[in-house]
Amino acid sequence: MKLLMLMFLGTALLTGCVAPAVASARPQYQTDQDRDRERNTQAYTDGYAQGQADARGHAIRNDQPTAQWTKDDDRRAYRQGYGAGYDDIIHGASAVSEPRMAHGNRQAEQFGYQDGLAAGRHDRMQGEQFKPHDHDLYKDGNHGWTAELGTKHEFKQVYREGFVRGYEEGYRETGPR
Repeated sequence: MKLLMLMFLGTALLTGCVAPAVASARPQYQTDQDRDRERNTQAYTDGYAQGQADARGHAIRNDQPTAQWTKDDDRRAYRQGYGAGYDDIIHGASAVSEPRMAHGNRQAEQFGYQDGLAAGRHDRMQGEQFKPHDHDLYKDGNHGWTAELGTKHEFKQVYREGFVRGYEEGYRETGPR
């Protein structure tokens, strides 16, 4: 009977130690992914605003990110935002007649790309097979969607294209992040 009690106690202690460690592993990945996505969105937004300001001031196009954006993903997001902001002013797309989905397409692509990049990196680091279409974010295809960005159907199409592009890049990266 004592042996049975000791085995039960040992199992309970082991479960009590392992369960919190396992439970905390996934939220940490989500937190890191969310933090990176937020930084990329801010880099894109900053680039967009600077692109618009340069175009309004008739400045020469200069999409070089500020010193604040040092990570490759942030720099890429800044350049994408800059180009979109600059082009919107130059081509008059920021006028009232701009179809709202033009902005929605940029947002959908950006959200999809960032989500795919993180998922691809995660799968590569975990030794998972290359399967971008198996991820819930890809299947849902609506992360970041709001009615102001256009129809959900159009948003999903562009989001999924961005997700696959980001996933491929993240999965195929070499070296540390």
